[in-house]
Amino acid sequence: MSAEQIAELFPDEAHRDGAFAVWPENRRAVETFIAVATQWRWEGMTGNFFGLDYPGVEAALRMLRVKNHRRMFDDLRAMERAALEVLNKEKI
Repeated sequence: MSAEQIAELFPDEAHRDGAFAVWPENRRAVETFIAVATQWRWEGMTGNFFGLDYPGVEAALRMLRVKNHRRMFDDLRAMERAALEVLNKEKI
């Protein structure tokens, strides 16, 4: 996501350089979300994003040696929903 999209999602926490604070208990989930950033499913003609490719996410969770897959998957899906609103905002 671009710095502008992040700032739109988190207007109170974003800084001018695009950086934002992450609570320590959320750090692993954010790092994992960034790690699966190449796993988005989208439609080429319209450019609409549909969501993350879950088999690709599952493989990433195994490669990253995430212990509690279910909890991380829930965290990733929450971030996915928020990201989809921003990614598809201009297309709706």
